[in-house]
Amino acid sequence: MSSQSLATPIIEEAMTSDSEAHATPATEEPQTQPKKPTPKQEFVGHEDYVWAFVFLHDNIHIVSGSWDGKMRKWDCDTGLLVGEPWTGKGGCIHAMVLSPDGKTIACGRMDGSVQRWDTDNGKMIEDVWTGHGREVRSLSWSPSGDHIASGSRDGTILIRKLDSGEIEVGPIKTGQQWVNVLVYSPSGDRIASGGLNETICIWDTKTGELVVGPIEELGASVTSSLWSSDSRKVYVASDKFVRVFDSNSGIELHRFEHNDLVNSIALSPKHNVLACVGQPGVAQLWDTESYEPLLRQPFINREILRCISFSRDGRYLANSGLGRKLTLWMVKDIVPELAVRVFTPIPQVDKLYK
Repeated sequence: MSSQSLATPIIEEAMTSDSEAHATPATEEPQTQPKKPTPKQEFVGHEDYVWAFVFLHDNIHIVSGSWDGKMRKWDCDTGLLVGEPWTGKGGCIHAMVLSPDGKTIACGRMDGSVQRWDTDNGKMIEDVWTGHGREVRSLSWSPSGDHIASGSRDGTILIRKLDSGEIEVGPIKTGQQWVNVLVYSPSGDRIASGGLNETICIWDTKTGELVVGPIEELGASVTSSLWSSDSRKVYVASDKFVRVFDSNSGIELHRFEHNDLVNSIALSPKHNVLACVGQPGVAQLWDTESYEPLLRQPFINREILRCISFSRDGRYLANSGLGRKLTLWMVKDIVPELAVRVFTPIPQVDKLYK
């Protein structure tokens, strides 16, 4: 195995008793200067931008997708590449999504196709879905696991049956120019799309009809979105804000402000914490109950970041971007106080769904 297929190992420091305090908002005066966190792993091997990735359900493996057209499966503990890169036709990978049962990854490619891959053996399922006129920029799997929705630079959404690949709904002509973001509600009856034209729309997944929006004047193209677990709220990243909207009325409820463009957001499944990354210097964690930042300074300073996600057990946080690497962090190394909150129940209304 070549050195390009290995992660850069980082020695993980042991937790101290100081980490067993309650989380303290960043607005309070610190007792000591916080140490800058060190990544656990840096996975290096892709030959172009790492534009998407997913954590697998075992909380051990992570699969990255790149503009080099390949996917790579990594071991979070050892930092090693697992097997050979997953290579398929169709060009750059712009979007990835994991099935609800964790057995399949769908990826969207430059040629407008959608492929599905087995997460265990890294083999592509034979049927390749086509139908978009431009690259697939966003994917979302229905909570039931029966449908996959794809959004494209051609401005349309296609909702397919998983078993046959047949287009059941669409093409939905969004009028959003590029459909950069697509995410099913946890209830499965609606899907939110974010566009290049600075709007967010919510559609009926059975009929394809617009039910909310377009919500306009977001300042820049929509780059990321999440739902609350009760499907009542939609979190939208656009410009330097993450805005929170009522999903029924479209009314803005709150906004988290940063000092530059936000490209991706994620919520820990074990904490009331929203993670945001984007342009250099935008790398912040927020308490979703108090709306307070948890960091006094960005945990990453000089990189443009495109994607961020938590592992299912909440221990890991990973990010990728315009570099050719995927970076893995221990959440407790970024905010030590969060380690004791792993087993704290999350109020249902505040838990997000991506």
